[in-house]
Amino acid sequence: MFKSLEKKIIQASERQGPVPLMSFEALLRVVSFAYGAGAAFRNKWYESGRLHRKTLPCPVISIGNITAGGTGKTPMAVYLADLLIQMGKHPVVISRGYRGTFKKKAAIVGDGVRVFLTARQAGDEPYMMAALKRFPVVVGKDRYQAGCLALDRLPVDVVLLDDGFQHVRLKKDLDLVLMDYASPLGNGRFLPAGRLREPAIPALARADAVILTRCPENAVKNAHWVSIAAPDLPVFYTRHQPFLAGIDPAGSRKKIQHEPIEEIAKKKTALDRFQGVSVVLFSGIANNRAFYRTIRHLGANIVDHLEFTDHYQYQRADILHIQQRAMALNADMLVTTEKDRVRLETTIDWPMDLAVVGIRLSLDSESGFRRLVETVIQI
Repeated sequence: MFKSLEKKIIQASERQGPVPLMSFEALLRVVSFAYGAGAAFRNKWYESGRLHRKTLPCPVISIGNITAGGTGKTPMAVYLADLLIQMGKHPVVISRGYRGTFKKKAAIVGDGVRVFLTARQAGDEPYMMAALKRFPVVVGKDRYQAGCLALDRLPVDVVLLDDGFQHVRLKKDLDLVLMDYASPLGNGRFLPAGRLREPAIPALARADAVILTRCPENAVKNAHWVSIAAPDLPVFYTRHQPFLAGIDPAGSRKKIQHEPIEEIAKKKTALDRFQGVSVVLFSGIANNRAFYRTIRHLGANIVDHLEFTDHYQYQRADILHIQQRAMALNADMLVTTEKDRVRLETTIDWPMDLAVVGIRLSLDSESGFRRLVETVIQI
């Protein structure tokens, strides 16, 4: 029942235009008005100084959005952490640990060398970043407490907040807002009737920069709606670049290994293996359709796409259904996302190869973005 309700809400949040007066969608829109008003009221209280903001003794950079769903926050966090490391800094990524089971105030997922929590404990995205073993990752609903833990226990000097734009209780030195190029404001309505987390115009006025994600190759660089809300706000354009994160061979229980980014970069032809191959996709991410488009663009013959909700915890029955569906359609390969892979048991015997596709970001103006970051960390 809960899954059915969640599916109805997701479908309603993507719907445009008017709805029947006495309908489920109409009820959601009433709730969304209250949600938007509450978010606006809360932000004004913090801006007025009536509610105290906490401060960490180091630069704090937030990566967030004003809409619910996938805009590429995790790839951006990885990109920014790697950039800071190139600058000689020691960043830590702090995440809420959404859908993780860890109940304490804060916990270290990984210290950049070792991983201490599972994906189920930490949440899929924090675990996925910690598994890269390039920088520390900490989870905690209270970002200030998580930041204090990181600074006390780890050799770090910059805090990156993953999904931190609405976390106004913590003072930030740089607020980066990510927006999907094709659908920056969703259907323009607040949760749960839409995807907006707060009113867009005051949110953009509070931001330090906008990063448009999933930009096409021929993207028109004219974000006029940003310039109206905040004329001096810098706007950066990024692309999602898929890469082959690994393959679980058929019949193998070998755990997938995360390769260094420099090794991945050498394998420019690795994605060619999808060309003309019959594949069954399965994914449980915020934007399943974007994953479908990515694999189709790589030349694969997609015979089916089994879609699940974001952060979905796969059960044995789900795996059996995926396997049976792929075999019934005579697929050559199964394909999933890097985020989904960390939510799968490592003891699964796949009837065919399971390819795992990850995403990394590329910025059109890397030098300009680097200068923006440098002003905050004072290199």
